[in-house]
Amino acid sequence: MSLSMRALKTCLVLSLLINVFLIGGVAGGLYQWLGHPKPAQALAVPQHGLRQAMAQMPEERRRQLRQLLRQTRIDSQPLIIAGREARQAVVRELGAEPLDRNALDAQLGKSRDADIALRARVDEVLADFAGSLSLKERQQLVDAMYLRGPGKNRAANKD
Repeated sequence: MSLSMRALKTCLVLSLLINVFLIGGVAGGLYQWLGHPKPAQALAVPQHGLRQAMAQMPEERRRQLRQLLRQTRIDSQPLIIAGREARQAVVRELGAEPLDRNALDAQLGKSRDADIALRARVDEVLADFAGSLSLKERQQLVDAMYLRGPGKNRAANKD
């Protein structure tokens, strides 16, 4: 079974075009990869809020806060579960036909209440932790959590 000359030439031209395309793609990728190295900071995930504050704390303080937050999470499991169940109920209510607005509002309220209670516990633990810090450490905490980053109000730093 032999190919005609015309079919053979067509296959060769197609093969050549595909190979040129692939080689160009690989060369372009290598150029981008090797020609423009990214700085290490650009590869890091930007942190904000409590995570950024923890990253700037001394190791001992970071360990203390992590332990407090871990214990709070363990102690708050009923609230976490209640919030999760309420959010699942919201999803069920939204998928129900017909939509029962009163039931949806009730589930949204349960979810919101659980989230607010959990946030209050975390805030209380953070306030207790801040009470154990020196003035300088508290100022670093404030700077890391509230005064840095795009769109943040820097007027407080001008004093």
